[in-house]
Amino acid sequence: MSGPQFLHLQSYSRKPNKIGQSVQQVLDEAAREPEFSQHVANPESPNLIYGLTPKQVRLKHDEIVASGHVDATLADGTVARRGIRKDRHTLLTAVASYPMLTSQVTQGSADRDGYERWIELNISWLNQTFGDRLVSIVEHVDEEHPHIHAFILPLGDASCSARHLNPAWQVKEEAEALARKSGKPAKKAVKLGDRAYRARGRELQDQYFHEVGLPAGLTRVGPKRERLSREQWKQRKEQARRDADLLSQMSARVESLVDAEAKFDADADQKALELIEKLGRAKALFEEAISAKGEADEEAKLIFRRAESDSAAMTRRARAELSEQTKELERRSSELHSARDAFEREKQTVLHETVLRAASVTARVLIGVLTGNVLFDDRRSELQFDDPKLAQDVARLEIAPIVQQAVVLVSKVWTRLTGLLSVPDVKNERERQAEVLKPMARPPSRGMEP
Repeated sequence: MSGPQFLHLQSYSRKPNKIGQSVQQVLDEAAREPEFSQHVANPESPNLIYGLTPKQVRLKHDEIVASGHVDATLADGTVARRGIRKDRHTLLTAVASYPMLTSQVTQGSADRDGYERWIELNISWLNQTFGDRLVSIVEHVDEEHPHIHAFILPLGDASCSARHLNPAWQVKEEAEALARKSGKPAKKAVKLGDRAYRARGRELQDQYFHEVGLPAGLTRVGPKRERLSREQWKQRKEQARRDADLLSQMSARVESLVDAEAKFDADADQKALELIEKLGRAKALFEEAISAKGEADEEAKLIFRRAESDSAAMTRRARAELSEQTKELERRSSELHSARDAFEREKQTVLHETVLRAASVTARVLIGVLTGNVLFDDRRSELQFDDPKLAQDVARLEIAPIVQQAVVLVSKVWTRLTGLLSVPDVKNERERQAEVLKPMARPPSRGMEP
């Protein structure tokens, strides 16, 4: 089962950065050139899945950089044309990694279809985001996780600025410019720009999740980011799979409606052609009748009038049918939206009631500890219940480990407390604490069997 999504955008210049990355290094690593593939145990040539090879990208990059320029204003006010500096970022890359092992998505494996669907969604999203500036996508399957590299060039931009291809960088510069224009100090303007950059970056990740991660059954983040337990993480991944299935079903139903509408349009066109043919035949009969005399002329006119009447009636019927079909399509679309909204409301209700029931059962267990109806076994490894229904509720909700920790804590505190009180005081304290817990032990108003 898939895990969290991963997408990273970064731009590079011809001049290596602090860790040695440059346009040449990035493209040669993608092409699996030996000098830049030492981190891979058994390097394999990349699979080209869109556009140019990494070597062709390098040639295209060098071509646009050689023909590019920037205009610089000199001290005397004149404008001089300069070539592209080596430290200008001239290549934007996008890296997306699939959260399963490469061995799990080989040809013929059970998870292969999901992986190929993820590839298609990535190609579509990258095309929509970067348009014809997306020049290449390659796939690597020689590392632990399969992943893709996308390369975007600043085509049509004489300044060859790849940073401005990153939507987050565009927002950063706009925010800084607006801050300076409004009189903010330089440091404050930069800080506001960085804040806008991070916000737009999160929006971009959210967009990628809704258009790629969610349909592919991935989660937005991993378990460590939200400090989830293994069981919670399994539930989160299962929910992501169910959401992806539901989205796929809804998409299929919408496609079915679109196909039905297209078929109806085709039928309407066919009926229109039939009407035209009938009108043409009527006109031909009329033209033949013109040459006749007397009753033949009147008969031809009558035939023509009937043909026009029939044509008008058929047109009205066709329009009425089109109107009814349109209303039906709108009704079905409304039902789809209503069903989705109802699903979301039911999901929230079920989650809320599950939490309330778990709290209720936990309170009943603590009351049992105080009244002696819940005890540990001889090895103190498992709880024993006098009330079978309580034991059944704990098992159904799968909260035994959590309840057991609570019982251990309460038992320790209770033991220390009772050691300080007389027997009557212990009895009174037990009854008082049980009364405090009773309201919490009441089940939620709308019951739910787990």
